Amino acid sequence: MIKTLIRSDLHPEQIINTLKTLDLTTEVKHLAALLHQKTADDPELSRGAAILSSTNIHTGTLTLYYNASGNISLKAPDNAPVSPQLYTVPGNSILFAINAQSYRVQLYEVADDYLILGPQVTVDADNPLLIDGTKVLFDSNPTGNGHPAFIGSLNFPDKSADIRVFERRSLRKCAWFPHDKSAAHYLVSLELLEAVQDPDSSKVAEELIYHYHPAVAWKAFQLIYGADPCNARRYAPQLRKLQNTHLNRLLDQHLGEVA
Repeated sequence: MIKTLIRSDLHPEQIINTLKTLDLTTEVKHLAALLHQKTADDPELSRGAAILSSTNIHTGTLTLYYNASGNISLKAPDNAPVSPQLYTVPGNSILFAINAQSYRVQLYEVADDYLILGPQVTVDADNPLLIDGTKVLFDSNPTGNGHPAFIGSLNFPDKSADIRVFERRSLRKCAWFPHDKSAAHYLVSLELLEAVQDPDSSKVAEELIYHYHPAVAWKAFQLIYGADPCNARRYAPQLRKLQNTHLNRLLDQHLGEVA
């Protein structure tokens, strides 16, 4: 039943209300059994390899199920020390509890370059928690000593958004990287073409200028501008269609400075 909730046409409140009616412990055990069955049906795929391929090493979560709209993940109890960094999770996430356990998460409001400390919230069987990753960052290890309960989550990623990294002590932004692996691939490729001064880099950039990720589109614009400023200006309206505030600011600054 829980798998049917990973749909783009369902409102978060509908999902939360349904979660409250489910035996989530049984649902999670069923998904875990299906993962084991999948490896048993494929003699060339070991269970360990399947688990590794389904594990996010940055968040320590195991993906139990996924489709085009999102995924269902589980984070096991641990006693890991507090991480010096905090990471945003682009898109919407709904946290839930299993095994009649509860856990607390620390919330932060996400600004452009820093975090604002928010409240601690308890997640239990009656209180799943919706996280809008564009506005809120959550820390599942608020005590710094790990977490004693399983943490379940339904995730609806926004691959066009960046994962932002903040220092825990200062709450200042210290890094970022694309959420979408393909965006990271194209971004690195453009940077390499720029570094080696490939004479055909602007031709590649003109193909990638239509990419939906703002960082890729911006780097493509820069390469095109370096080869032909007049040609690059023709692409400015295309970049503004992405409706990204930061990208629009970069365009205004760049085109204003060179005008």
